[in-house]
Amino acid sequence: MMPKKHSTKDYITISLYYLMSKFDYESISVTDICAKARVSRMSFYRYFNNKEDIFINYCDERFEEFFQIINEKHIDDIYSFLLEVFYYMKKYARQVTILKRARKENLLVEKFTDYGSYIASHVSLTTESNMINNRIIAAFLAGGIANILLLWFELGLDLPPQEMAKMAYSIFSTLNVEHNNKEKK
Repeated sequence: MMPKKHSTKDYITISLYYLMSKFDYESISVTDICAKARVSRMSFYRYFNNKEDIFINYCDERFEEFFQIINEKHIDDIYSFLLEVFYYMKKYARQVTILKRARKENLLVEKFTDYGSYIASHVSLTTESNMINNRIIAAFLAGGIANILLLWFELGLDLPPQEMAKMAYSIFSTLNVEHNNKEKK
């Protein structure tokens, strides 16, 4: 099987990540990225408005890939979902580390939160059928997962994905049980 050829967008993304591994994010210009990717500025602006758009596009592509995996595996419970999140993010440890070094980890939190609606419609987060409550819980969970992931990376990924998923699940379970107990009163 032949390896997939990279597109111009891929070369631009790879070039930015490479440059970020060598230089401070703020010092990297669009011209630097284009030179490293061997593309024109016109090609750059055909795909991206600025450097940050490269991150956003990359995150979107990774999340699409992740959700495809979730669907293929028919994951429909929160623990399995969390476990898959930690395994998947460990796979992209280098990229997340580069994002953190560039002080752009807020993009990861924003993207997780953006996908909270997707989580709410594909993974049952509560015993209720109320979609509004499910979406609110999903947004809360998405932001929490993103922050837990960032801390995990900060701590050097020393704990295995299974342990991280168990801890995240126990936090969620506690919140969900407390929520359900309050509803019963």
